[in-house]
Amino acid sequence: MLVDCRSGAAGQLLGGSSLAHEGDQRAHLHLLTRLQEARPDDAVLSEEGADDAQRLDSSRLWVIDPLDGSRDYGFGNDEWAVHVGLVEDGKIVAGAVALSALDLLFHTGEGEGPACAVDENNPNRRPVIVTARSRVNAEGMLLAHELGADVFACGSAGVKAMLVVNGTADAYVHASPLYEWDVCAPAAVAQSAGLHVSDAAGDPLVFNQARPVVNSFLVCRPELVDDILSALSSTGYFRPSASVSRLRF
Repeated sequence: MLVDCRSGAAGQLLGGSSLAHEGDQRAHLHLLTRLQEARPDDAVLSEEGADDAQRLDSSRLWVIDPLDGSRDYGFGNDEWAVHVGLVEDGKIVAGAVALSALDLLFHTGEGEGPACAVDENNPNRRPVIVTARSRVNAEGMLLAHELGADVFACGSAGVKAMLVVNGTADAYVHASPLYEWDVCAPAAVAQSAGLHVSDAAGDPLVFNQARPVVNSFLVCRPELVDDILSALSSTGYFRPSASVSRLRF
């Protein structure tokens, strides 16, 4: 639906932020309708919906981002995703991330272990870390300095997490707050794939909070957990030394 919206009349007439808003609303209404039909007794938390405090009393909560990376969507970039995650008693139990512009779907039923990372057979290869464009000069440069990593930036938390799931990157690091709908489905898929999932301090993520925010987000290959957490907890001056570009599937 979102692909057709962008390539159809709405995409031709609107474009930019107006198209992003249109996509957000269409996707939200579509997912809300389907969930109400299929799971009428479950609560829903959507980026585009009004937050109902009654969800706090529900043991089952769908956490959805109908269009993660809406700015990229509106301006013709493929770095956007649809997130659908299910939380039971504060913990993620299932999820799916659709990268519809790339005709890719990742879900928790696939769990076959972490994919092989790029150049895994090269013992001297540099770790590949993806982060948000807004975080490149923070943890991006820190990890480039501390780990000798190659750092890349792109849009959508779902896109970044799935780059780790499919082995294109070794880690996705975001050391500042994100909303639960940004994180829930990507975390579910990554966890199912055998990757490490936590906040940037190594603590478990908790969902269905009164303020639906996680303080940070880390997805990485298990063998890199200690090095990344140690680097993120370090202090001191460092000089940025990495080139930054986009990382693609």
